[in-house]
Amino acid sequence: MRERGVTITELMIVVATMGGLTVVATPSLSRWLTSIRMESATREIASTLQLARVKAITQNTSIRIKFDTTANTYQMQQRNAADLTTWNNVDEAQKLPAGVRFVSVTGNPVTFQSGRGSTLPGSNSTITLQNTQGKTNAVVVAQTGRVLIRKN
Repeated sequence: MRERGVTITELMIVVATMGGLTVVATPSLSRWLTSIRMESATREIASTLQLARVKAITQNTSIRIKFDTTANTYQMQQRNAADLTTWNNVDEAQKLPAGVRFVSVTGNPVTFQSGRGSTLPGSNSTITLQNTQGKTNAVVVAQTGRVLIRKN
């Protein structure tokens, strides 16, 4: 009676097939991850802007988000109550994920006024992001303080 098992030839065929599938799937997976990072960064910026607006209303103080387009970072800052010309960092600077960068930021920094949560008069802001595949998303802040995500 013969014992059942796997021969070395069968094992080699399975390993070669898995290697071939990995080679085919890797570029697709890479594009998918880049797209996920872009969506995540867009939502994170929109959430940070919405949080800044809520803080400006609830704490009755001006809050702004300052964007550094060369370092691809952004940071929430609060107006100093004793000296209205200086701003204190509320948290650490947030860095965009790998493969995502700022294309442009109009109305930088985005400032939410104390108590009302609206931005400064005449200052609509658009934060445009781009990934390595050339896809762009934008976060738009209206003068009323409303934050919208626009996918291109």
